Amino acid sequence: MDFFSRGYNALRGEKGQPQSADDTIERLADCLETATLLEDRRAGVMSLKGLVKDWKQKVGEKSLPALIKVLRTDYGDVDITKSLLETLTILFTPDEQDEQSDSAFKFTDSFLYEPENVTILLDILEEYDFYLRFSTIKLLSVLTGNRCKRIQECLLTSPMGITRLVDLLDDKREIIRNEGLLLLIELTRSNAEVQKMVTFQATFEKLLVLIEEQEGISGDIVVQDSLTLMQNLLRYNVSDQVYFRETSCIQQIPGLLGYVGDSDADHIPFSFEDWPDQKIANTVAVLMLIRILAEPDGANTTVNQQVMMQSGMLLPVVQLALCSNAPAVVRTEALYALAYLMRDNELTQDQFTKTVVASPPSVDEKGTAATEDVEPAALVTRLPPRPAMVSLIAIAVNADQSFTYSYTSRAASAYAMYACVDGNHDTQLVIASMMKSPPVDNINTEYQDKPHSVGSLLMEAIENWEASINDPYKVWFACAVLTHLLKDNEQAKQLASSIVFGEQEHGEEPVPLLHHLVAQLLLATKNSATNSRIPIAYLCLLCEWLYNSPKSVSLFLSESTHVQFMIQEVQSSTNDPIVQGLAAFLLGITYQYNDDPNTPISREHLQAIYSSRVDILNSHMVRLRDSPAVKNALHYFEVTDADEAVSPSASTKALPLLLLDISFVEFFKDVAETTQRAIKRKPSSFKSAAPPGNPKRISLNDSPITQPLLHIILFVFLLIFSE
Repeated sequence: MDFFSRGYNALRGEKGQPQSADDTIERLADCLETATLLEDRRAGVMSLKGLVKDWKQKVGEKSLPALIKVLRTDYGDVDITKSLLETLTILFTPDEQDEQSDSAFKFTDSFLYEPENVTILLDILEEYDFYLRFSTIKLLSVLTGNRCKRIQECLLTSPMGITRLVDLLDDKREIIRNEGLLLLIELTRSNAEVQKMVTFQATFEKLLVLIEEQEGISGDIVVQDSLTLMQNLLRYNVSDQVYFRETSCIQQIPGLLGYVGDSDADHIPFSFEDWPDQKIANTVAVLMLIRILAEPDGANTTVNQQVMMQSGMLLPVVQLALCSNAPAVVRTEALYALAYLMRDNELTQDQFTKTVVASPPSVDEKGTAATEDVEPAALVTRLPPRPAMVSLIAIAVNADQSFTYSYTSRAASAYAMYACVDGNHDTQLVIASMMKSPPVDNINTEYQDKPHSVGSLLMEAIENWEASINDPYKVWFACAVLTHLLKDNEQAKQLASSIVFGEQEHGEEPVPLLHHLVAQLLLATKNSATNSRIPIAYLCLLCEWLYNSPKSVSLFLSESTHVQFMIQEVQSSTNDPIVQGLAAFLLGITYQYNDDPNTPISREHLQAIYSSRVDILNSHMVRLRDSPAVKNALHYFEVTDADEAVSPSASTKALPLLLLDISFVEFFKDVAETTQRAIKRKPSSFKSAAPPGNPKRISLNDSPITQPLLHIILFVFLLIFSE
């Protein structure tokens, strides 16, 4: 009890006279500086601990150097170190009630000025005492929150510092382990060197064991924290990804997702599960891990994709994305994970195109449709399995009668479709060939729930804009997907051009799909109730279709009213500026690529029409280039919850801020300037391409310069032989 009496006497002062807080704190600080006995220093620390809550500013200003001195000399004493750590933690914790005060940060800077102070804290972690370890972790967490970069620098200079932090994951006491896990999360957010050092302490292996002990994605928040630390270590870190892959950690990810299905089944079955909030968070964290490993254009992406495919990653991701009752946030992340697995990887794309999945549950007897966030317990699957690509398109265009999908899921589904077809010409051609209407005597036409192909779902959405009055993204996503099918693929464009509407045997005039789209665009622009996203979708599709395709341009010009209609769209003051810019861009493309020998309207004729409007066309293209829709186009179609309406039939004011496909925006930026210059050129300045298979032969006699050159060569030749 001697140290209590000393603390009390220090407060009373000499002869029992009470002292001010300043005098008391100063006397205690002097005691810490000068005391030779350990128990005197212990009494001083405990007295300051009792004062620091009420007199934080004064304790820090007058006694922090003394406290640091005691830490360096006496950290081997458990009792004094406990009190010291708690006192320092209070000093370094920012005061939430007084945000203007930066005293906690000043004290932190003073403490971190010498890296040795952090090294001492890391040495204290070797002690197994619960309160000592816990208090040290809390102090390090506060210091990290205040000055993370400085703590990281100190860690890199401490030989065993990171090892001791990672060893906390092996502590059998859950509180210590969990606090250590949270500290590592903060320390690994930004410093690649710290990430590497943490990784090479077998951290991934420890975390995977910990996740397994917690029952995987069905576990508690420790699973989420473990996955968050893994994300920190892997994100943008090439060497950590190599380590993760070479230690066979990737192979354990599919098991975390808990694929539910019969390995002998010929399709992926539909799965009904309970989705508590923590399971949702854990599942999203695992899917985010997949996205990090398959980040577009990453140094390890191709190899990581290959290993993930070999480990069976595709099946659980497809099940979550396309045939489960997972809530919207899980479905969306699964669709993006699927897209990242397929992007720029032909083997994965082909594997996905061969995958068959269960159809969504049909409508129950009461006619109630399910949503992603409501489990349709009363629903049963009655429809046969279907290709996974059909389910992907069905989500994008909201075609399943029994389910209503969120905009986030629909955008993610469209992006996954792009990832499946971009750069894969064979898949593009296969889907383009499916867009032709089936014959009238097809037996499937008698069924209400007739099976669909990818092409037929796209056609149903594209060919009738009126069905999209309340849901403009039905047309928008369908047109965007078709744009990616035709992108840089002339064969696919010609297949699409061969699709006609109307049957001659029934007295109907056949109308090419291209003309039908322009007709739909015309009707949509004349209806005041049409959302601008519908004409934008049609125009983007037409621009991509006609670009660098003289035969498609010729087909477009075969209907003489098309050019006049587009000019009206450009000049109409009531039109959305984006619509005007796209119409101007389309007219420029028709002039630039009007090279087909059989074109119904020559380039000279087009020049006569465009000549007085060149400045108007170019100004609208410049306006489009500088518009927010182009500058703020959403990468990867990542529509946030704040951007979307409650349901697809809600007011258009609540629609996502998704106007232009980022892929189209990049295409427009790349070629718009060339198109603007092309409109100003005379027809004679365009060189006709040589017919395929008949390259122009070059003769030396074609140039007047070569004639004297030949004479000189001949003269030299004769001179040499004459000698």
